[in-house]
Amino acid sequence: MKIALVHDDLVQWGGAERMLSALSETFPEAPIYTLVYDEKNPFLKDQFKNKKIITSFLQKIPGWRSFFKVILPLHPLAFEQFDFSEFDVVISQTTRFAKSILTKPQTKHICYCHTPPRFLWNFSGERAPTLFSPYFNFLRRYDYLCSRRVDLWVAGSKNAQQRLKKVYGVESSVIYPFADLGNFNDLKTFDGGYLLAISRLISYKRVDLAVRVANKMRIPLKVVGAGSELGALQKIAGPTVEFLGQVDEKTKLLLLSGCKALVVGGEEDFGLTPLEAQACGKPVVAYGEGGALESVIGGETGYLFQHQTVESLISALETLDKRGYNELKCRTEVGKFSRQNFSRRFQEIVNSL
Repeated sequence: MKIALVHDDLVQWGGAERMLSALSETFPEAPIYTLVYDEKNPFLKDQFKNKKIITSFLQKIPGWRSFFKVILPLHPLAFEQFDFSEFDVVISQTTRFAKSILTKPQTKHICYCHTPPRFLWNFSGERAPTLFSPYFNFLRRYDYLCSRRVDLWVAGSKNAQQRLKKVYGVESSVIYPFADLGNFNDLKTFDGGYLLAISRLISYKRVDLAVRVANKMRIPLKVVGAGSELGALQKIAGPTVEFLGQVDEKTKLLLLSGCKALVVGGEEDFGLTPLEAQACGKPVVAYGEGGALESVIGGETGYLFQHQTVESLISALETLDKRGYNELKCRTEVGKFSRQNFSRRFQEIVNSL
């Protein structure tokens, strides 16, 4: 079968891009269709250097990097311009509009969805700007219409599965994202005494909670990531908070192996970093909604705090200090989230068509 992959955009290296890389390895002959591709991003360039990547007309707009988000109305239209007539199967991976593609009846469209668009459906606290409400109301209707174009749905978590049912009224199977467990086999852990936050620095990720708690408890916090909230976070950060920007995989693993705990302040669709922390034998202290409920076992592999407040997070950290956690269970439980399971499940689905 001739297979194509579709991805929202290739402008940053994150969890969704890791899954795309794995899908591309599972189906090595499949080209990747995406809105735009930032070849200047070293992480992307390294991961996809040998892949055939087809971009939309948006790539040809001079200076698109500066206003890519501003031209959001063109994103669905751009996906509709791609031609998939030569393919038997198309796998779209999306949190936004990659499912908008048009395929002929003989081509099967599998959508691997981590969430319906958060800004359209108010998931994870991310909301559309009030100023553009009429337009976003139109986009919601369009998004629902595009969901009818999918032949088979695969959710990235039970959390996503519930969202798909609520928003689009569709049934889906679940294939969990994975952690590259082989990277952790020979990793030596140590007690560095610091909290760690690894995240895109945008508002709904709530990295500010970790920063404020570090200020109040006077405990070291290392923040890995970049984003629009960096300046605001630096303004409120005290002397114990260190911003490291984006780091390579080796540095990230070193930071995970030495942390006291990984702190996750936002409601995640699922979340890969909690898996990686547990693979290191480190606990996760996470907001108790969304994907954290599927990857963190409260009281054993970490602790869940119930409110997105400084007080609630401090209480969870104090409980961790008093009761500890099960390092062995951290390492064993994460075993089910393997790259092998991920690839096998997708191969089974494609082969069943």
